[in-house]
Amino acid sequence: MAENLKLKLIRNAGWLFGAEIISKLLAYGVIVILSRTLGPEGLGQYSFIFYYVGLLGIFSDLGVGYYFMREVARNRSRAKELLPDVLGFKVVLALLNFLIIVALTLPLPKPRWMKILIILAGAEAMLTWISYVFVNIMYAHEVTKYEALARTIERIWAFFVGGATLYFYRSLSPFIVTLLLGYVIREGLRIHWGSKFVDKIKIRFKPDVWISLLKKSYPFWLIGLFTLIYYRTDMVMLSLMKGDYETGIYRAAYTLIEVSLFVPGIVISTTMPSMARFWEKDRKTLNALFRKSFQALLGLGILGTAGYYIFARLGIIIVFGEEFLPSVSILRILAFAMPFMFLNSLFGSFMNATGRELTFTKITGFTALLNVILNYILILHYGASGAAVATVVSQLFATLRSYIYIPRESR
Repeated sequence: MAENLKLKLIRNAGWLFGAEIISKLLAYGVIVILSRTLGPEGLGQYSFIFYYVGLLGIFSDLGVGYYFMREVARNRSRAKELLPDVLGFKVVLALLNFLIIVALTLPLPKPRWMKILIILAGAEAMLTWISYVFVNIMYAHEVTKYEALARTIERIWAFFVGGATLYFYRSLSPFIVTLLLGYVIREGLRIHWGSKFVDKIKIRFKPDVWISLLKKSYPFWLIGLFTLIYYRTDMVMLSLMKGDYETGIYRAAYTLIEVSLFVPGIVISTTMPSMARFWEKDRKTLNALFRKSFQALLGLGILGTAGYYIFARLGIIIVFGEEFLPSVSILRILAFAMPFMFLNSLFGSFMNATGRELTFTKITGFTALLNVILNYILILHYGASGAAVATVVSQLFATLRSYIYIPRESR
């Protein structure tokens, strides 16, 4: 059994690893083209649009998707029972969330063309939020290859078609419209492949059932809400408080850090369903799986910190050019957050899989609040560098708080 699990995890990780390598190379290739074409200000505008929409997507799920994945991972026969109600709920939530985005965007102190792009991105996001249900189905069945293919195809579109659009038009608006078309293709593939894991797709609209789902899923929503606030607030606050240039400088540094985050992403995507299953059936194997994941992520995180700190200047110049040299010091600060980022992904997945979601909710809530306060104070006085320090301190706080709640036998 242990050997079969090992082979399955390796196979799933292999699919995601291959897709992530290709996707990240293409994704950051797009960022490089954008940065060198439109400069820090253009990168800042691009970052604000997508981070703003992401931050406002707080009511798009309410934790139902994660709860659905965990329950199906534990008992796959539950997919037929839960899917119609989950889908119906997600459709309603997506529509409501889009209306919220429109209402909050119209009075925003940004140019009219940026507001239009934000609303378009919000409209596409509705399809993204619904398609996540089908990603959850695939992950619950411990199949990752289809999601890997969907991501890769979208990134190929973004790099070649989006890059060509940017080259010919040298404008942000047609470029973002092209990216959104690629997202639509990705979501269509997710829905198509994910539907293969269920007999028939049905949608039910039963508010009484939704209330029952919410009673079980709300901790996951709070975790998602606090995580969104934590990971999106720095870019949005920078743009509103310091402008597009400062946002672009920070985004360049953070982009290089994001390159490394596919590592914990792969580990979590491949191990979370197994953790949920072994919590019910085999605690010994669960503890062994957690310890090995912890050791691997900690070691890789420390190596990443050293590498980014030493090669920060070289990396910024090669990837973004000398126009982004102010990003070097920011990247060196952010590098110290890497081990904590890696471990926090693991701690969160472990607690959610083992029924400690309320504990993790409290941790992410305190972390999000701390992050917002630190960002406001530090951005006000130090700009992008202050946002980087806020990220490091918040990640460290989350790691220390989470580690306390990990059972001794799992460490």
